Amino acid sequence: MGHGRVTAAVSDAGPLIHLTEVGCLQFLRVVKILHIPDAVWTETVGQGRVAQDDLWKVDTVQRHTVPSDEVTRFTQEHGLEGLHAGECECLYLNLHLGVSVLLTDDLAVRETAKRLNLTPVGSLGIVVKAYQQGYISLTDAEHSLTNLYDISSLFVTRAIVELAIEHLHQLASHG
Repeated sequence: MGHGRVTAAVSDAGPLIHLTEVGCLQFLRVVKILHIPDAVWTETVGQGRVAQDDLWKVDTVQRHTVPSDEVTRFTQEHGLEGLHAGECECLYLNLHLGVSVLLTDDLAVRETAKRLNLTPVGSLGIVVKAYQQGYISLTDAEHSLTNLYDISSLFVTRAIVELAIEHLHQLASHG
């Protein structure tokens, strides 16, 4: 994602939920425009997993209603029948809007995004980006990464979290 602020991204439910669970939803401000399709909104806000007010406070959020017939056709054309509705809407929105970054923590979606020439970024990457952009200190970034492992429902190994923390330290020593 580079060192500057990301121009635009589409977000799947995972990062919204996981960052909320550790009190870091505001880190989504690393993206100038954050596109969220209705199916993801329903999965997060609609199920009480993310507070609507907290999401609007991010200030960069744009909610989208996508045509279900177009998403169905897109899903069939790209062989995405194994993915959830929100994931399919995200991928459709990425390609429809010409947005190359997809925020997702789901491994299958990450692989599909790569196949579609998109850049997947997960919750850990969002925390690293928040540090890179000076939104949070190194200590706060490390704490947030650790909380994603210890507190949130994110499925991630301790080894991956340690790699992310190591990456933070590399950034700190070069910045």
